Amino acid sequence: MHSYDVIIIGTGAGGGTLARHLAPSGKRILLLERGDWLPREPQNWLAQDVFVDNRYVSEDTWYDGDGKAFQPQIHYFVGGATKLYGAALYRLRAEDFGELKHHDGVSPAWPISYDDIEPYYALAEQLYEVHGAHGEDPTEGFASAPYPYPAVSHEPRIQQLSDDLEAAGYHPFHAPCGIRLNESNMPYSACVRCMNCDGFACAVHGKSDAEVLGVRPALEHPNVELVTNAHAVRLETNDAGTAVTGVVVERRRFMAASSSRWRAAPPTPRSCFCSPRPTSIRTGSRTARIRSAATTCSTTVRPFSR
Repeated sequence: MHSYDVIIIGTGAGGGTLARHLAPSGKRILLLERGDWLPREPQNWLAQDVFVDNRYVSEDTWYDGDGKAFQPQIHYFVGGATKLYGAALYRLRAEDFGELKHHDGVSPAWPISYDDIEPYYALAEQLYEVHGAHGEDPTEGFASAPYPYPAVSHEPRIQQLSDDLEAAGYHPFHAPCGIRLNESNMPYSACVRCMNCDGFACAVHGKSDAEVLGVRPALEHPNVELVTNAHAVRLETNDAGTAVTGVVVERRRFMAASSSRWRAAPPTPRSCFCSPRPTSIRTGSRTARIRSAATTCSTTVRPFSR
């Protein structure tokens, strides 16, 4: 049995950000990620691999309300979907939090307002190193702080379009971008301003994603632990069902096969619940089954020390 003060399921935009925010607290924090680290490889920037072969898309099959199967196009990696997002980090407008009538119906009002969440937008923009210029867009809401980095400069053709639109009475504005770009000192810039950003993984960690700016800084604290390939399958609660008391995790450990026996791969440092065992498939009262050169085991972790 393993006990933690905080258990975070998923390391995407929500989980990765929360982990970094809580890491300095000193609380014992466990991060559970269903996937693994997204590999850094040439295919990160190859359109054939990314968009045609779906190299980084999960193999899941989901079903809609009518039982029709579909491919959800989701990603299980440290950093979640932010590993492949376009890094355009817009705020919702104040009107978006109220009731809105659309062609297809009514979008009900949120229980919170733009003013309630505005301070957190400002914090997130700092955390994710957003480039932009508040005040250019007349439809945006109040901003309590400027973007931490200047807007990304337009390419020549885009600059021409922006000038023409402005001359015609419109209000073009720079998109707020979460990229680790330093245009004033490109030799030291993480982002190289390539053509492969939206939909691609960044091979040089130039994108402001939840792995690079959330999980990695959190793991620099000794009280934070990450377990990859960990599928949270069930939450345990108290008898009243009012509080979560544990998380049941299924973890796949991939094996290396020799000519005569299975050999356990070395465990990831600080990350494995299950001790590597050779061909013996019974571990205590639990059974680990060998499937497709992998073992599957489950354990329970508790969010509070007792």
